[in-house]
Amino acid sequence: MSRLAVMAHYDVAGELRPHVRGQVEALAASVDTLLVCTTAQLQDSARSWLSERAVVVERANYGYDFFSYKVGLDAAGDLTAYDEVVVCNDTYVFALDSYDPVFEAMATRPCDFWGLTAAERVAPHIQSFFIAFRPWVVGSRAFTTFWEEMEPISKRRQVIKRYEVGMSRRLYEAGFSSDTYFVETPEDQRIARERMRWWAAHRSHFPRNRAEVREWRERANEPWNPARSLADRVLDNARLPYVKIDTLRYDPYNLDARRLLELCERRFPQRFAGVREFLEETAQYYPLRDTERLLPTPLALEPLFPRVRYSDAR
Repeated sequence: MSRLAVMAHYDVAGELRPHVRGQVEALAASVDTLLVCTTAQLQDSARSWLSERAVVVERANYGYDFFSYKVGLDAAGDLTAYDEVVVCNDTYVFALDSYDPVFEAMATRPCDFWGLTAAERVAPHIQSFFIAFRPWVVGSRAFTTFWEEMEPISKRRQVIKRYEVGMSRRLYEAGFSSDTYFVETPEDQRIARERMRWWAAHRSHFPRNRAEVREWRERANEPWNPARSLADRVLDNARLPYVKIDTLRYDPYNLDARRLLELCERRFPQRFAGVREFLEETAQYYPLRDTERLLPTPLALEPLFPRVRYSDAR
């Protein structure tokens, strides 16, 4: 089976961090053609290293990762020549040494396109940091027109709604089905729901009337983001085989990100090498977003939301 992977990359210093190099090597070992579309002003050493492992396309920094996907797919030529086409980015740390186990598992799944995880916030969709398309999807009118009509957008939320959610919607409307490598268990779902309740409590003042109670309940019942709320499943034999950088940076679901990173460094030392230094060196460029700001937990709710405690033996 022949595969093409288009990877979107950006680094404020024009570097290729150790975890990004690890992802490039893991992809290069599992696909026939790897194209890295970067908006960074690459340092000569980074460009040289990358050019030995991938086709490198450098472009101006606009349009977020989806526009890098578009530029990369356009540069790749005839997409129908491949049995599978993948788009992914560098916003996560991949825990496995190779993508082969993922590709092998998904080759047996009867779906038209798939990802590592899916989410239902805004609308059901495959999370766009890793999506694979079967050849009949790539050759479809729905797929080609989606990319032909794409315009660069400068606002992150609009990109998510129009392109991340919009692409899955476009393919679903065309009759295509999706699947994910990570499959939630009932226990995963129970834990994710509890973490959503914690998330809701920290974004609401203590309910003082029925309207505020209703608002809190609505927030608590919103769909969760498995990439964030269940990130610790990477410690469960990499059943969820990645950790998003933003999860380690912002810890939105109170997973104790420092401890999670420490355990990942022990369990997957090569894959998580340099991640701690990357977070520290780039912290000034990634201030806390409004969507990540937390309110103090009301004392009456504090016992309901215990902080995650990890066991070394897990």
